[in-house]
Amino acid sequence: MNEYKRTINEKLTFSQAGQDLFCSIMHGEKKDGIYLEIGGSHPYESNNTFLLESKYNWKGYSIEINKKETDFYNLKRKNLCLNHDATNFDYIKLFKEKNFPKQIDYLSIDIEPAENTLKALKALPLDKYRFSVITYEHDNYVSGPKCMEESRNILKSLGYKLVVSNVISNKRDFEDWYVDPNIISEEIWSKYVSEKIDFFDIFEM
Repeated sequence: MNEYKRTINEKLTFSQAGQDLFCSIMHGEKKDGIYLEIGGSHPYESNNTFLLESKYNWKGYSIEINKKETDFYNLKRKNLCLNHDATNFDYIKLFKEKNFPKQIDYLSIDIEPAENTLKALKALPLDKYRFSVITYEHDNYVSGPKCMEESRNILKSLGYKLVVSNVISNKRDFEDWYVDPNIISEEIWSKYVSEKIDFFDIFEM
């Protein structure tokens, strides 16, 4: 796994654009948190939850449609990846069976294409469970603004605060980062409010 380690301003990350760092910072480097990762893919490379699992002892589940990737993930990770279609999955059943709290610490949504990402968001029981931090990949650079804007309307209507919009990686705007302002202090998230910004620059604030 060492080959997948990177640093941003001397802070360890495994994510593509520091999503794990953003989550950790918003939570004040909280230990023993709970996450849901939609789009597990590789267990380490550009993965948004491995740092949380390995450094901070977070628990959670990942959803991955590809069987081979799911099997490889489960060979390498402590927390399980479930082989399912994230756009048609019974999240309430999972949350109840695994005793997820009503306030879940982190939601990572990273699947393709943008239409499926939006379907996965809509499949979640957002009226019954909340997430303190959300990183949402909308892939505006390739898919256009339609799905991005719809996802924003959904999350903003539920009271989530869009902290960083159109995060840029490799000159492509691909993601939005949210917090639940009822849980994450404005003193913390307000320092990071930005738009169309390269992810390295986010962590210089």
